[in-house]
Amino acid sequence: MKLSRHFVLGDVLIDGTFPDLAQLLEPSKKELDSLRRLCELLDALADQFPPGVEVLSGFRDKRLNDACRQVGLPASKDSQHLYGCAADIKPKDKELDPEIMYEWMKSCAEQIHLHEAVFYPMKGFIHVAVDNPELPTPKRILMRT
Repeated sequence: MKLSRHFVLGDVLIDGTFPDLAQLLEPSKKELDSLRRLCELLDALADQFPPGVEVLSGFRDKRLNDACRQVGLPASKDSQHLYGCAADIKPKDKELDPEIMYEWMKSCAEQIHLHEAVFYPMKGFIHVAVDNPELPTPKRILMRT
């Protein structure tokens, strides 16, 4: 199922740590709508930074999110991943410093409908999210270690 110009459903039903659990994911219609909005954000990143972004972890159900938490990954109990609003990404271009992508997102957050960007430089990925009307949260754009 195509979600946006650059992404299909399989691109966001993925988790590098628990691929077997990711294969069992079945998002609801509401979650699919959120995933479409998320993929529009990912399209903006792909357009700005060819060849695009790799999704390391996208939509998660409770079982997958709990598994991530149990192994110490930064997954909160009410993670935006649970609603189809978030993804952990890195540039496909191995030469591109993820901080450059993060700084660009900060500079145009409103235009690309970015609600969250949390850069984990030591881990080499960026958590991105669109807003979640079901569970409103404050915007956060920050760097973690």
